[in-house]
Amino acid sequence: MFPPVYEEGAFSTSGHILPPYSPRERPDGGSKRTEHVFSLKDQKKKIRATLKLLSSAPTPASLPTFLAGDKINGSLTLHIPRSEKISEVSVLVRGEIVTGSQKQDRLCFLNIQIPLWSKGGGGTSAALSGDCHWPFSLDIPKDVALEDYARPGNFRTYALPQTFLERHSNASAHYHLSVQIIRSSLLLHTMFVYVPAVRPDPPSILRQVAYRNNISIPGPEIDRDGWHTCPTVNSKGTIFNIRKVEVQCSLSLAKPLAYTRGSVIPCSLTIFCQDQQVLNLLGSPSTLNVRLCRQVKCKSTSPAARTSNPLRFTADDVEESGRAIWWPKDDETGHPESRRFEGEIKLAKNLKPTSAISHFSLTYFVVMLPFEVTGFLPVNTQPLIQQEVQIATIFAKGPRPRHYAPDSGTC
Repeated sequence: MFPPVYEEGAFSTSGHILPPYSPRERPDGGSKRTEHVFSLKDQKKKIRATLKLLSSAPTPASLPTFLAGDKINGSLTLHIPRSEKISEVSVLVRGEIVTGSQKQDRLCFLNIQIPLWSKGGGGTSAALSGDCHWPFSLDIPKDVALEDYARPGNFRTYALPQTFLERHSNASAHYHLSVQIIRSSLLLHTMFVYVPAVRPDPPSILRQVAYRNNISIPGPEIDRDGWHTCPTVNSKGTIFNIRKVEVQCSLSLAKPLAYTRGSVIPCSLTIFCQDQQVLNLLGSPSTLNVRLCRQVKCKSTSPAARTSNPLRFTADDVEESGRAIWWPKDDETGHPESRRFEGEIKLAKNLKPTSAISHFSLTYFVVMLPFEVTGFLPVNTQPLIQQEVQIATIFAKGPRPRHYAPDSGTC
């Protein structure tokens, strides 16, 4: 599993920028736990409260990190003067979607409260004083039921999203754990990272055999069940400002259309043109323009926005997340009017996985744009092909994918 590197702009309780996180694999379901300690001092700099958490983060300085299926295990120690009256102590876990340039729209999708102590609870009315210690443990649900944004009054079940915090985005998904002490000024608070478990289905049998034997994967002409071929498109333009040309393009992506971050998206591309001059100009790896793009959408939660324009976005960010690398493929058919290429898009280990919850979504698309080459002017710059794909966090069962681009190896 490859959880992400978190962007600038997200801070822990100490004010530090969120650190990179690269957890260890857990094939047996277990993992070494890292202890995080958060302390709160009074005006005399005496420790009044200490919160300890165990998580999957690589170091104590990192934010606590919990993978899907983890428990939040920790403890709280309080030092309470006799003069201070406490009526309740509890642990709160909260998940929120925050949107808008001023962060004015908030939707709480996760709200868990675990009481540690309350006055009169357990048949005792004795006041708290001195040193008190409580261990606690709570489960993070993998999904939640929320009102459907598009159909008010109806509810849907959503998987919890991964922590998403980026300075340039007007939308964020974040989680907090806090300790609340009623009738006291004490409040311990920390942000934590949540990583969902998203596993794609296994690839085709033929591709698994290729991975196991470290041989080239069969293309769509051989492994038809292992590839998704997009509808053929025509790329139109003008060469050398003289004459109009048209090139047919057929793009295929390996099935299933879900790929684990840290691996690759296998690609196959065939272009066809009867004009040899055009084919020689456009038919090279350097001219092919296929990318992975990420889109973040977050709609307004205000009733007025729903009524006036339910599809108006407060955040609609699209950015490039990777480019395909291409190399020529031997064409056994011997068609002089076509060029065939193999390729792959390398997926960074820090990609946030695909997610959708209520009015917030993070989706990925493989897009093919017009050829990039001097002397060719496309009719327009809009994508020729756009195919939605899913980014996962766990490798599919079976052999690991391999890189086939030059100077690459196993993922």
